[in-house]
Amino acid sequence: MKIAIIGAGLAGLTLARKLQTHHSVTVLEKARGPGGRMSTRRAAPYAFDHGAQYFTAQTEAFQHFIEDMKSLDLIAPWPGDIALIGGAHVSEKPKYVATPSMNAICKHLAQDVDVQTQTHAETLKRTQESWVIEDKNGASYGPFDWVISSAPSGQTAALFPDRFLHQKTLENVQMSGCFSLMLGFETPLDLPWTALKSGRPPVGWMAVNSNKPHRPTPYAILFQSTNAWAEVYLEDDPDTVMQALLNAASEIAGADLAAASHQVLHRWRYAAPSQPAGLPFLMDEDQALAACGDWCLGSKVEAAFSSASALAAALLSLPKT
Repeated sequence: MKIAIIGAGLAGLTLARKLQTHHSVTVLEKARGPGGRMSTRRAAPYAFDHGAQYFTAQTEAFQHFIEDMKSLDLIAPWPGDIALIGGAHVSEKPKYVATPSMNAICKHLAQDVDVQTQTHAETLKRTQESWVIEDKNGASYGPFDWVISSAPSGQTAALFPDRFLHQKTLENVQMSGCFSLMLGFETPLDLPWTALKSGRPPVGWMAVNSNKPHRPTPYAILFQSTNAWAEVYLEDDPDTVMQALLNAASEIAGADLAAASHQVLHRWRYAAPSQPAGLPFLMDEDQALAACGDWCLGSKVEAAFSSASALAAALLSLPKT
């Protein structure tokens, strides 16, 4: 079969790697490279993991995946301790990051996969027994026997037709936004922690990104808002949002963070599911459409891997036509 996968994050690329030994697979990604929310933003001399910060492993399958990535020097433990304030808590499980940047895993998985970057899928059209995808620039891709979306649920719902078997489930998934504030300093700050999780909005997370394994040495800090706070101010003026985060983060850090020589704010409209689908994947065999992603099972990196793996197994078990 010819299969199109929307999105080159961990879910989309895990699915592509599992399917391509049996089918012809094309991945369409709207960004300039793979990664999704496991992304890294570079602004020389600084680098920031401005999406997922770290991950844990609960299932045996994901633990094996991590061991394989470790053998390729693509995963390392981090951090030893996370400071907690305002009633925040974190998992006690071992924590990992990708190296030398959080998107390294997706870059590795994208090798030998047909990934079409800067391709924003906008419209699905049915032609006899196949699907054709049109992007925002009017270019067409296909025909495909199956189309699978690993994009956030809201984007998937907008792309898929109303007759998709699980359209109501898609629409019921609730995803929250988040702001990531990236600060680069010419002189390192004297902070008593490498990473800190806060239960006091607006700041939910602070981490010295340059202290992660194999990162560039110029001093870089990444701040993320709480999801609830971001939802309230998602459409506000970016400068106003940045100033609010700077003020709150400076108070927590005990330093004037506005002195950073590099300051960039990124808005994640779909950062984490506050109400996941509650199913490992969504598949409509009659329409030859399916969806997967972390939003199916939860908000963690492992959820993306588990969702894609489950969908791959279901697709590979379909009768050959």
